Amino acid sequence: MSTPVAGNRLVLAGALLYLLEWVAIIAAGVSIPVGATASAHAVTSAYAGHADAIGWSAGWFCVVEVGRILVMVGLRAALPDVRRLRPLLDVAVIAMAVSVAVEIVVYAVAAGGAWSLANGGSAADVRVLDAVSYQLNETIYGPLGVAMLCAGWVMWKSGAFNRVLPVLALAAGTLFTLLGLAFVAPRFSGVAQGLGAGAILLWIWMVWTGVVLWRARPRAGSASSQSPTYDTAAV
Repeated sequence: MSTPVAGNRLVLAGALLYLLEWVAIIAAGVSIPVGATASAHAVTSAYAGHADAIGWSAGWFCVVEVGRILVMVGLRAALPDVRRLRPLLDVAVIAMAVSVAVEIVVYAVAAGGAWSLANGGSAADVRVLDAVSYQLNETIYGPLGVAMLCAGWVMWKSGAFNRVLPVLALAAGTLFTLLGLAFVAPRFSGVAQGLGAGAILLWIWMVWTGVVLWRARPRAGSASSQSPTYDTAAV
């Protein structure tokens, strides 16, 4: 028997807010961090003359990345009757918050490196900060994977969603968690990049789940508005 859901706008709003990270990625036009295996010239070129762009993007990210937390908060709010599984949704929110916090630090460190270089800092110092930023970026995936595994498992057990949605969440969560557990070491950077492609599954899952829950909201003035929970398994 499926669990009815309480439709809301939170998941879709969070997904759209998070996807606004592409505004900074495209507008700043800088691909950082580059990693310790890059040449000294490549590291310097990535940071030199880009202090303002990288600093601005770091500020942008610290706002829009919060959208990922909102996604998990919205999912938890949509399943008020899964008390047995609710602790897993709490873990999903906390793990996603950890992932977001680490990602914000990634770009703050990179922004500091660019600012230092623009004000007399050495290329060697920037290289160190870039390497720190790169490794921090790799550690984003572990807690992100845990959040997705928890969310996917609860969605599956609730029976309230089209089965494709929890499968997407569980698949992305498995890739991210595997990356975090075994492939953060620099020697596995190529494997890590491949597993990180699970982000595509994450984006699809967030937007699809957001649309499903948005459509499940009670309509004002309709007879069904007296009963705010719905079965979305067929959507």
